[in-house]
Amino acid sequence: MVIGIEAERANAGQKTGVEHYTKQLILHLAKLKTEHQFILYLRSKPEAWLLSLPENFRIKTLGYGPVPFPFLWTQVRLSWEMLLRAPDILFVPAASLPAVHPKKSYVTIHDVAWRIYPKTFKMLKRLYLEFIARFACKFAAKIIAVSQATKNDLIKFYGIAGSKIAVVHHGFEETPVQPEIPADSPLLPEKYALFLSTLQPRKNLEGLIEAFKMLKTECPDLPHKLVVAGKPGWKFERILKKIGENKDIVIYLNHVSDASRLAIMKKADLLVLPSFYEGFGMQILEAFAAGTPVAVSNVSSLPEVAGEAAAYFDPKDTRDLAKAIKAVLSDQSLADRLRQKGKDRLQLFSWEKCAKETLEVLTEKDTAN
Repeated sequence: MVIGIEAERANAGQKTGVEHYTKQLILHLAKLKTEHQFILYLRSKPEAWLLSLPENFRIKTLGYGPVPFPFLWTQVRLSWEMLLRAPDILFVPAASLPAVHPKKSYVTIHDVAWRIYPKTFKMLKRLYLEFIARFACKFAAKIIAVSQATKNDLIKFYGIAGSKIAVVHHGFEETPVQPEIPADSPLLPEKYALFLSTLQPRKNLEGLIEAFKMLKTECPDLPHKLVVAGKPGWKFERILKKIGENKDIVIYLNHVSDASRLAIMKKADLLVLPSFYEGFGMQILEAFAAGTPVAVSNVSSLPEVAGEAAAYFDPKDTRDLAKAIKAVLSDQSLADRLRQKGKDRLQLFSWEKCAKETLEVLTEKDTAN
């Protein structure tokens, strides 16, 4: 059986959550013993790791010139390829199912944040996300949700049957963490709490800065600063302004490389994920692997991922957020317990498991509509 994968996200230079997911899924599908053939559809020159995949993986670059098909890549160019040379199965590791697609087409939907917090998205972005989600829910043979929380949201907002949605959690694979911050990284304070995510309103970074500011006022001897790592997403202007107004306690690194990311995580005394909504929350697993205590919002998928291995707070309550941060930073025994529980919790997640379960969904019989 020939399985086509829209793989351009895995080929992106600056990878965030969906891009990391796509890359790791491809790498671990490649490690499975299977007779299936895979075609990876790209619109740009493949990164080196894509060229070292086994013989049952073939790369097909669909583009023109030095900037190959920069717009409407999935809906137009990939649709044209599906019309001419469709594989037996198409898998899109995000919600953007091409207009023309095989009967057996599958998508991963990571979250429906635009439905729950519409004001945190620009209008055109929100309309686009709504369109592709509705299209995928209607025409995909089956949908993969990265959490039970996302599955519940899809059923609630789009009225689709639960039997059409398979929950496959993200995985995680521990890699050696650099003992020192790479030389090209900015200087970091000796002690800090870390925010690691794309800058957009639903990530609640402004609320976190307010909570941290409150904490520093109430506990002036607390030596920690707040380190923020993540590239601007959308509606980020006000967030950057907030960072600029609090440079005495906030250090902004912008996007960081994978090597820097792991080292910065390991050196942190706490990872704080104050999001109003998350489809999964990969940073939680990264913190578990790095031995970094975690404090997260008590909403959406975050308790599903973190279990008992995190301190929780109401993301809409600034004082509750500050209280959770203070509890971990000021109580070494609590921090140590969270570290150990995080290590234990991490064993439930692996990319090998994710790849196996994903392949089972793609190849199971009688799911196509």
